[in-house]
Amino acid sequence: MPVRARILFLSIIVCAVAFLGDGYASDATAKRGKIVGGLSHEIPGWFKDSFLDIREDAKEAADANKHLILFMSLNGCPYCTKMLDEVFEGDKKFIQKHFDSVAINIKGAREVTLDDSGEITEKQFAGKMRVLFTPTILFLDGNAKPIYRINGLWNAKMFHAALEFVQSKSYKKMSLPSFVKAQALKTKAPKRAYQFRDHDKLSDIEDFSKLTKPVAVLFEDKDCMSCSTWHDKLWHRADVKERLKKFVFTRLDANSSKVIVDFQGNKTTPAKWAKKLALAVRPALVLFDKGVERQRVVSELYGFHFQVALGYVGGGHYKTYKNWLDYLSAEQEKVLSTGKNVDIGDRR
Repeated sequence: MPVRARILFLSIIVCAVAFLGDGYASDATAKRGKIVGGLSHEIPGWFKDSFLDIREDAKEAADANKHLILFMSLNGCPYCTKMLDEVFEGDKKFIQKHFDSVAINIKGAREVTLDDSGEITEKQFAGKMRVLFTPTILFLDGNAKPIYRINGLWNAKMFHAALEFVQSKSYKKMSLPSFVKAQALKTKAPKRAYQFRDHDKLSDIEDFSKLTKPVAVLFEDKDCMSCSTWHDKLWHRADVKERLKKFVFTRLDANSSKVIVDFQGNKTTPAKWAKKLALAVRPALVLFDKGVERQRVVSELYGFHFQVALGYVGGGHYKTYKNWLDYLSAEQEKVLSTGKNVDIGDRR
């Protein structure tokens, strides 16, 4: 698989179990565990009641000086429920003023019209848009062209920044991190949102070309809006720490101009490297093995998905499984076959 395709496919890991079936219910028997933690959600009544002619919806939004949002989800996805109930509802007025929102069920059978090629189902449309995880949020311009994409669960601050980024059409001239940084400077905020947090597994690395183990590189910056959540909900977990033993774990300030050496022996800086990797958000965790990116996590995950993502690379399972989803399926089956439950909503 080409590197770009692999990056797109592995860019975010949210709700990947959705693609192992039509929902989150397990066909459990008395001897098998169950998949638990899935949550049902209802599409807000203020979303547009659309006939799913995407071209028409996009044009109508543009005529009203708005952008179109496609909220692509799956019933039972805990990330979708949280995104709708907390993030969308919390920013309801801003979204209604500047966007038209349309819901797409990635397993649905409703007919969608995108172009002159004819009608396709929601499920086929999700495949055409390369939607692999839920929620996926696509922002479209008046020509129904995607201009920005969110894969997975973002917190309220991050999502509002993305809304302002799209609404102001700043996507035409800068990245979202650059926009967030510019907004912070513009408002002359007396304090940054995030102070770098310590972790007992972190190592200071300046020369990556000499590393032989898998490497987990955490990109953060002082404008990060979700870094504290990751530290509070993920990095302290015993199962995560166990998986990190397979890695050299390091953190880089994505705005730093400090000289480092990449895996190929080239001098660069964390800022240049983050740009080269096209990391659109902070935090971003990029997992390497043998100097090649094998996986990345760029949205909030719950415990089971996160530790399995680490295991996929740390255990070298990318060599034997076609993709991360196949490995996830195998890991779930391994747990379920012992009679234990898999909690996809675990946030201990």
